Amino acid sequence: MRIDIWSDVSCPWCYITKRTFDLALSASGRDDTHVVLHPYQIDGEQPAEPVPMLEWLAGKYGSERATRMNDEVTAAGPRHGIAFRNATGFAVNTLDAHRLLWWTERARGRSVQSRLEELLFAAYFTQSADLSDHDVLLTCAEGAGLDRDRAARLLASDEAVAEVRAEVRRAREQGITVVPRFVFAGSHVVEGPQEDPEVFLKALTTGSAAAPNPGVHQ
Repeated sequence: MRIDIWSDVSCPWCYITKRTFDLALSASGRDDTHVVLHPYQIDGEQPAEPVPMLEWLAGKYGSERATRMNDEVTAAGPRHGIAFRNATGFAVNTLDAHRLLWWTERARGRSVQSRLEELLFAAYFTQSADLSDHDVLLTCAEGAGLDRDRAARLLASDEAVAEVRAEVRRAREQGITVVPRFVFAGSHVVEGPQEDPEVFLKALTTGSAAAPNPGVHQ
């Protein structure tokens, strides 16, 4: 079964939903899945320079809504082993993080890419790291088992820039506006935040999926 996932490392609900999906995938016992991660940038390549995360959200949604969104995801985090620290975090351009993820899958496969994705989420949301900083990205790459020097050459070049931008553009052209988004076997869609592994387990074991949720942008 092919499973296409659209996700952004700047999306806290993508982090939570990845944990939910990984639990379901393990519980399903399936060894015939082919997971394809697609880059998505909720804010495009903005902000150009790091901005305090809650300040950025307040600028987009207003202070009241931004506070409510942060409170909701912070409360949900411990249920999935995540301690969000958004109040000290930074909103950044995620292009280079997506480039690294894109290259990792092609160089080392999905399992290593998944480990890197976890480390990038953790750096962004629990360590208050600047995910546009190449040293931060290279530390994550090393932690995932990648060669630091090779990853550094990638980040210092324009390798994978056109490919990632093309995938993000294609997703928007296809009408994708909500992440996380999962498509099972090309047809069954699970969209938006998911905290219950049964939603994914149903899709994995029966080929059907729950109706799409309204989703959360952040």
